[in-house]
Amino acid sequence: MQNRIYKIDQGDNFGKWQDPTSRFMYEDSVKEILSLIEIPEIVADYGGANGILKNFIKNIITIDIDESKKPDIIDDILKHEGKYDLIIIRFVLHYLNDYEVLELFNNINKYHKGNILIIQFVNEDLKSKYQNSKNEFKYFRSKNQLEKLLPDSNLIYSKYYSCTPEFYKNRLNIEDAKEHIEFINAYFI
Repeated sequence: MQNRIYKIDQGDNFGKWQDPTSRFMYEDSVKEILSLIEIPEIVADYGGANGILKNFIKNIITIDIDESKKPDIIDDILKHEGKYDLIIIRFVLHYLNDYEVLELFNNINKYHKGNILIIQFVNEDLKSKYQNSKNEFKYFRSKNQLEKLLPDSNLIYSKYYSCTPEFYKNRLNIEDAKEHIEFINAYFI
């Protein structure tokens, strides 16, 4: 089953669906969040997958372990080291268990001197999230659970949105998902 779940996330069309939830998550919220910070010259997108952030930051360097998404650098973000002015970690932390999240930030803190922007959805209704995401295994968290894992950071953005059944149909091919509320939070370190 884990192999089948992994295949759901593969490919360079990931996140390019046209439902309202996807448009908010992958476009509208990104524009709003990036408008709140200054974008430096050398930016890395850890877990950058298929380069969606290149629509907003032309010179961004994508780092991802999934070569099917055609990242600029194929590498494990838990071990990757590079010289960047800003590291963006967007919708990645739910792929990592708590220990891996801590490992990620411990690794980054060893070499990185610039800022970090974390963009992550959080769920206060974790039961609904897990029920709707039955075709995948992820580590969904509430705001409080997420913030306990982050280094000292400032919450610079938080907006709720409706996660629709259409999103789950596009994302996971689930026919019976139920609409629920999530938040996208952005933290700046």
